[in-house]
Amino acid sequence: MDGVDSITVLPESALQKLDSMDDYDRLLAFDRFGSDYRMSAGEVEVQFNAWKRGEAAPTPSTSTPQAPPVVGGEAANYLSDAHRYRVEYDPSKDGLQRQAQVEQAVICPGCGSALGIPATRPIKVTCPNCMTDSTFTS
Repeated sequence: MDGVDSITVLPESALQKLDSMDDYDRLLAFDRFGSDYRMSAGEVEVQFNAWKRGEAAPTPSTSTPQAPPVVGGEAANYLSDAHRYRVEYDPSKDGLQRQAQVEQAVICPGCGSALGIPATRPIKVTCPNCMTDSTFTS
């Protein structure tokens, strides 16, 4: 499947299940639902957001919006409530300092995981989930 000629439409039950989740769980579920329905996490998110706005599901003639290319770094997709995304897997002194600097949360462009980051720009981040290196400039 090349994604251009046919688009998978999520069933109403899947969209309702996504709607019942909190923001963080929903972000994680976009990837899981994408795997289940042979879609990208971004496609699942686009369909969910359209459904929430009461719009029709995309058709093959409807193009899925693409993120604009960013020269020199990734466009950051920010999340609210950054304090919820402080990862506490590194109990060392350096790890605790990094956790204290978390002021923002962004979505990993590789896997869709939430990443807690400081407000410093540019910043290079390695996702602990998929090991994708991203540089955020905005």
